[in-house]
Amino acid sequence: MLGIILASHGDLVYGLRDTYSMVAGDLPENIKIISLRRDSDADTFKKEFHELVNGFRDISGLVVLTDLEGGTPYNTACTYFYDPEFKTETEVISGVNFPMLLEALESSESGLNAAGAAENIMNTARESIKKAGAVLEEDDEF
Repeated sequence: MLGIILASHGDLVYGLRDTYSMVAGDLPENIKIISLRRDSDADTFKKEFHELVNGFRDISGLVVLTDLEGGTPYNTACTYFYDPEFKTETEVISGVNFPMLLEALESSESGLNAAGAAENIMNTARESIKKAGAVLEEDDEF
């Protein structure tokens, strides 16, 4: 099973958690969330992120979904991606949204490795962003 981390600035990851709970109940145990809070700093976040990663048991890979490429959550996650001492296959993806979270869960449950899950998550991200005028017809009713 994959370990999945949702990491963001502020309350975004808590909103994703709350949205998931409305749709499907509590997040599974293989998903953990962490947020860089306004009253925190990068060093504290890095320490908490490290503790979160070390809290996983028996995972086959790690997928980290972050809010913003280049931000502290993303950069912190990338230290695991580039660390040759960290032996768990790791993928880091920015731009997290709710469909990406659902795909991460589905990919984990289907037994995909981190790279396969990341590919599916990226495809879902591309497919989930729509401009209303591009898909609606004038006679569509709501």
